[in-house]
Amino acid sequence: MPVDQKILKLIPEGCRVNWNATNKRYYVFKSKYVYDSSKKRGKEIRTQVGVVVDGKFQFSKSYLLKQQVKELKETAARAAEKSSARTGKQTAAETKPVPDGVKAALDSASKVKDSRQQSKVVYPLDYVYLVSLLASLSGQTSCVQIADFWASSRPALEALFDDFPRENIPHDTVRRLLMLIDPAEFASFYKRLVTPLLDQYLSRVAAVDGQAVRASRTEKAASGRFALAFHDTENGVALCQKVVGEKENEITHAASMVEGLDLSGCVVTADAMNTQRSFAKSLVEAGADYCLAVRENQKTLWHDIRMAFLDVTETRARSWTGGAALEHGRLERRSVRVLPGSVLGPAQCGHWIGLEEGCIVAAVTESTDKKTGRESSQERYFITTLRWDSRLIAEQAARAVRRHRGVENELHYVLDVDFQQDRTQCKNANYLYNRVLLNKFAVGVLNKLQNEESKESAAEPTSKKRWMNKLRSAQTALAALARVYQAAVHA
Repeated sequence: MPVDQKILKLIPEGCRVNWNATNKRYYVFKSKYVYDSSKKRGKEIRTQVGVVVDGKFQFSKSYLLKQQVKELKETAARAAEKSSARTGKQTAAETKPVPDGVKAALDSASKVKDSRQQSKVVYPLDYVYLVSLLASLSGQTSCVQIADFWASSRPALEALFDDFPRENIPHDTVRRLLMLIDPAEFASFYKRLVTPLLDQYLSRVAAVDGQAVRASRTEKAASGRFALAFHDTENGVALCQKVVGEKENEITHAASMVEGLDLSGCVVTADAMNTQRSFAKSLVEAGADYCLAVRENQKTLWHDIRMAFLDVTETRARSWTGGAALEHGRLERRSVRVLPGSVLGPAQCGHWIGLEEGCIVAAVTESTDKKTGRESSQERYFITTLRWDSRLIAEQAARAVRRHRGVENELHYVLDVDFQQDRTQCKNANYLYNRVLLNKFAVGVLNKLQNEESKESAAEPTSKKRWMNKLRSAQTALAALARVYQAAVHA
């Protein structure tokens, strides 16, 4: 039955009331929910606080006794701390400070909106995300693996955080919480985490490319759900991502993802699918340069560029030739030729913002198979807003073209091989988005660990696979986060 507002004003804050018709009184209590491992669900535990009789509230004797015992324990603990301080001993909080990386993760997670009823929450969202991040560093990103990591790491985390849940988390709860959060909320959480990891370079190259999670395929998405990402190839960190809907195309999403990213002074590269006028315009408006591949899908543009480089009367071409390199059993030689974008004429330059002051690029790769001796050649074309009047324009164009491969070699390959992302079976779009973003965060941290290792030693850095094996415990994962964020602070 409804409770009179006058009664609610009598009871202590945070308490609830229950009317007892037999005794004609209100019983006042506090409740909390804990996980019942035997029934595999949460259960409510009530603590009797007092009663309201004839419009007057009074505490129960048992509750007052418990409060006195609690105060005595707190007094004894404070006395013990003062005693240990006098003897020069450090308290547990002093010997085990919370690492900066963990503070950053918790602060970011606490800003994610939790739509659950807070009075019934057993597993706080910030701790669930913290454990998920720590587990992801070793490639443990499935719900079962995260739950197992929680169970094995709980003693260490309880020692570090006083309010860490004293119960193991079921894998179904992990899955439900990863599905609960809206992708936009999780993207904001991810951005706050990775922004401190981005070192400032004079010239950054960000590659835009999509990746299919094949195990998530459905009748409408035969190749699996598609995740489009902006990848900072210099820092080795994915800046953002967007899962493409089953009836959508990644072409429609690339331009919208530019908003909110700091791309000033950055060169953004993309494959031919994303060579779209709206995307190029959004990049220039964001203060970035673009270097976009051109293939037969842009038939007229591709033909005009090809004819410009075949014109024997054109003498303005600048070139760059790299040394031979052995890659994947092939001896490869790379060269680049650059012409001013104005050679395409006002019709094409009018369609592509910034191209008139920019360039067109022809990149040639000649390969020789080491075993068979078979030779092959591939020529690719690009348009870019990198200024033609730059002294090292050929070298700049060659670097932008080459660095685009970073999104495949340093991100997509690692996700599929080391994190087995291609085997992630899921149908829920929110769950897929959040799981994939956890993987990308882990790859970014692993890249930063390798970069820090390279700065400290001239030797080859530890491979990602070995780093992942090292980070299988909470202590080493926490230390790794602390190392990465501490380096970011001092950079």
